[in-house]
Amino acid sequence: MESSAIKKQDQTLATIIHLSVFSKLFIPFGNFIFPVIIWLVGKEKEFINHHGRNAVNFQLSLLLYYIIIACFLIATIIILGARIPNEFFEYDQYSIKIYPGEDRNFLQFLVILVTGALFFLGLIVFELYAVISAAKNASEGKEFKFPLCISFIKKDSTENEPIQ
Repeated sequence: MESSAIKKQDQTLATIIHLSVFSKLFIPFGNFIFPVIIWLVGKEKEFINHHGRNAVNFQLSLLLYYIIIACFLIATIIILGARIPNEFFEYDQYSIKIYPGEDRNFLQFLVILVTGALFFLGLIVFELYAVISAAKNASEGKEFKFPLCISFIKKDSTENEPIQ
């Protein structure tokens, strides 16, 4: 698809689709709601349809990755947490104080927590980079394919057929 054949209005709308995922910072599930609404407005145009479908697929992929990381993290914490002796925790009516000792289980527990946090942080940085790159390409009239994106919403085979 050449950028000369794409209208500036379509480029702008595709860019807004990508940038609208940041609405999740203010509105729960805004990263799904607003891109879908904007995509459906201009879905009949191939350029907007491509960028809208990719933006929604990428957000669904990220949701799946967050869920997988969270499940592994929770399962590991439960498994290792059951093996941490109570002598490391001091309970009072206001808080829990943790006293790390020589126990190897506590170190494993801490490493898992830090590793999980780093995976979450890495996914956030990856999302920022990918969404900004997609918005930049859309504003320049170029197509963009997100890395590590699962195609949940496939291109409809009837989309490019002429209407009779």
